[in-house]
Amino acid sequence: MPYKIYTYEDPYRLGETDFWEEISALPHFCVSRTLVNGLKDVMQDRIQGLICPLDALVSFPPEGLESSHIVYRQWTENVGLRLEQYGALTALFRRERESGRIDEAFYQALGHNQTRFLDAIRLFLELGIRPEALDETKGNKEQRLFVQVLREVCGDKRFQFPGTPRPAELKAILVELARNELREYTAQNAGRQRDRLWYERAIQNTAARPLEALVVHGVHQFSPPQLRLLSDLEKMGMTIIFLFNEQKQFPRMYASWNCIYQCFGVPIHHDTKIARYETRSMQNASNALACAMAELYEGRYRAGDPRSQTWYQLYQKVDFLEFANITEYADFISNRFDAAQAKYRASQSVIDRGNDVRNHAAVLGFLDEQVYTANREIHTLLKLYYPEYTKQRHFLSYPIGQFFSALYRLWDPERGEIRIDVPALKECLSSRILKAGSGETLLRTFYNLKLLFDGITTLREFREKIAAEYAAHYDAVARAKAADPIFPLRQLSIYHPDKVTRADLDALIRAVEEIQEIASTLFQSDGASGESIHFGTHFKNLETFLRQRDLSQANEEERALIEALELRLEKGKPGQSVSGTFRDLQEGLYYYLKQTGGDEGANWIVKNFEQIDGDILQSKKQHERGEAKVYHFACLSDRDLSCRVDDLLPWPLTESFLQKAYFPVDLVFQVYYTALGERESFLRCAVFHGLYYNQCDVRLSYVKQYGEETTKPDALLSILGLTVTGGAVEPRTESIPVSVAVKREPARDVRYRRDEMMSMFLCPYRFFLDYVMEDTPVLQGTFLYQKFYENALISGVWKRMASQPKELAVRILDRALAQESAIIRPYFFFWKQSEILDLERRAKNYLVHDILEQSRGERVPAYQNTHMDLRRRFGKAKFYIDITEAEPQNPYEPFEALAKRAYPQKIYSLYALPNPERNPKDRPRGPAAGIRRAVSQPGRLRRENGDCGGVVPLLRTPRDLYGALPVRRVIRRCAASAKEKEV
Repeated sequence: MPYKIYTYEDPYRLGETDFWEEISALPHFCVSRTLVNGLKDVMQDRIQGLICPLDALVSFPPEGLESSHIVYRQWTENVGLRLEQYGALTALFRRERESGRIDEAFYQALGHNQTRFLDAIRLFLELGIRPEALDETKGNKEQRLFVQVLREVCGDKRFQFPGTPRPAELKAILVELARNELREYTAQNAGRQRDRLWYERAIQNTAARPLEALVVHGVHQFSPPQLRLLSDLEKMGMTIIFLFNEQKQFPRMYASWNCIYQCFGVPIHHDTKIARYETRSMQNASNALACAMAELYEGRYRAGDPRSQTWYQLYQKVDFLEFANITEYADFISNRFDAAQAKYRASQSVIDRGNDVRNHAAVLGFLDEQVYTANREIHTLLKLYYPEYTKQRHFLSYPIGQFFSALYRLWDPERGEIRIDVPALKECLSSRILKAGSGETLLRTFYNLKLLFDGITTLREFREKIAAEYAAHYDAVARAKAADPIFPLRQLSIYHPDKVTRADLDALIRAVEEIQEIASTLFQSDGASGESIHFGTHFKNLETFLRQRDLSQANEEERALIEALELRLEKGKPGQSVSGTFRDLQEGLYYYLKQTGGDEGANWIVKNFEQIDGDILQSKKQHERGEAKVYHFACLSDRDLSCRVDDLLPWPLTESFLQKAYFPVDLVFQVYYTALGERESFLRCAVFHGLYYNQCDVRLSYVKQYGEETTKPDALLSILGLTVTGGAVEPRTESIPVSVAVKREPARDVRYRRDEMMSMFLCPYRFFLDYVMEDTPVLQGTFLYQKFYENALISGVWKRMASQPKELAVRILDRALAQESAIIRPYFFFWKQSEILDLERRAKNYLVHDILEQSRGERVPAYQNTHMDLRRRFGKAKFYIDITEAEPQNPYEPFEALAKRAYPQKIYSLYALPNPERNPKDRPRGPAAGIRRAVSQPGRLRRENGDCGGVVPLLRTPRDLYGALPVRRVIRRCAASAKEKEV
């Protein structure tokens, strides 16, 4: 009989079943590594042969193992093959467009979805479905094209699915797998001699026994390569024994398993020795909840039934948490993992702790709460929180990977040079790959000069506008004397000597040229023509770049990754004759520049529902040892537990199309398609399995909000009366230390400077940035630059016209404006002419309406330095703040007392501050006296009126500036006042 299907009741007593003697020495292939670990934990001595994940066989040889044998790895892991297939689709789509069979809009849509279209083609090839079996008339336009493309590629050797090894070769592969299991175990553990002897015995038994059958354990969601392998082995005469857990008393709960395995057309044998899983003498809350859930699923649950009441009394106190969003969910997990890390570090030796030695599996051993998620978005967040624990990090998440990703986006194949794309350029500059300078310095310089890059899109424009024109203007401003009209330009961040040095500018220019040089070397394609690029040449250049890179800058994990990538590129390198478009190369290589699949391993912080059945087997010994372990089943909402077949199929395939267009349905497709349809049932069954066999504590949770979508708890849990608890994230009681390094000499005293005190009056945080973090205010951003330009014109023209007859001033106004603008306009080359004209009009309007028309007499009033200083620094002298909703307050009482409250407004007048520069004998009176007293006492600032009490040190450090006041409160107050400020 080629297929056999065995089921069992009690996973803890699998070795006592009536079929165990038949399968104990056979190779066992499990759904996950966690199931392998769980079975070893429960019954290692009873397993006599190889046991490993099924995917380890499908993708043999694993990464890093040299072998003369191969299963399907040349299909799943071949970079060059994927690129060739992608390029073939590009050529087919282009041909269809040129022939007029598809229009430009459809062609663009195909290009946007080409990766998923290729996934759909590969899916059918993996399942072995011939195009003749599809009725293309049943599909829409894109589905008809799919059938046509499938028909064309079936005869193409680039799309031929590899053959399955014969049993003799397969046996050699299994022996290598058994040896690899020992090798991995030895690398991860010091190991006990007893464990090592078990691995050696498994190797011997695998080599000694004839390969006539194998066991596949616990697989519900079959992948196409898995099914293809098992189907081919069955056709070669091997017996495939499927094994899974089933509770006969809950047939509906396990209906999806039976639905899938009935496709194999053989009877299902249920173990006759262990009739029922017996719980501990005292039922726990987890098992009680599982029983109630299963009875409800079977339609037998009665709320008033004594047994139901007993269950409810047990599970009613089970925690069912509500997370407001995915971030709160991640924070909950992070708190527990941080505690596990702390325990692990405390258990380490001093030497290991000093060397920062980390064993990921050991850290998880200290994790008191293991979380299982139905939504995989959490993995992305946790990989950002803990990148050092992500052994399966995508290559593009490392600095060198980010550099590659950005480089592919920067390259313009038509021009043969890089384009200036700001996001991609920033990634290159910060990657630590360039020799021009450190990533931190280059990125800081770029941000200070970011305004210059507006409108620059090509390398030629960069060279002309920044490397040449801006550099010349920078030197001119640097040479200017105090009396020169361009000297004030130093207030702008792009010309400020402390913000951007000439060395910083030169480093940035060299960095961009270095990026161009690297890109030219990587993307040059000897003999290529038009849009075509030789993939073989490109891969050779890529390998050369990796070998020449200074690996001393990379950490140990990144160095290993780069070496593995070199090996992968060498193995999957396309032939020299293989070519395609740059887009083919970009999309294909980006997709494949990674070291592992998307599934998270057994040593990751959060696990998927497919890993529940293996981990839960370890709960028995954990309970016996008295460990306070909690199994947490998360994302139990209606959204996360719902699955549609259309969401699982690659575009353009749909459930409706497959039902109408595919006949006859062969076994491999039938099993795969049935498994897709039963995905939702599998998730519920996995939760039941975890609850039912768990012998430790349990916790449940769900995420309420995903973006704009609001979810609800799963209906089964609501019916059973579980109460949702909000506020899942515990408040942090410890203070978070904050330190700010300011490269300034400590202030011995603070003299009274009216302009500085005005800044402190309006916004202490602004004062902190301008006069503590910097020596003087630095103007940044388009708005402040425009105000500077406008005020420079007003100041220059006013000085020219001061004391002149108004009639003459009106006649020369336009010419004077043009002359003043001509002096500074070249230094604002990054603005359009229309923007300059707008600023000139604004300056003219102010001169006409506020200077000429508002003044008395026949002559233009004398130039007022104080007035223009206030305008340059603050925009205006009075600010009216709306206080109907909230009233901002200066944290320092002497300054707050200067503001006038006239509900519904609060008035901040800069003239309220004393002006000893105009009248040194002018002593501040009333509330302003507090400011004078503060200034007259170096090092101290007293708070008036006794509200806060105590004495606060005067602005020696950033901490002194705020005292006990939270920085975020200061920022909020500053933001409120900024609504009324023009500058």
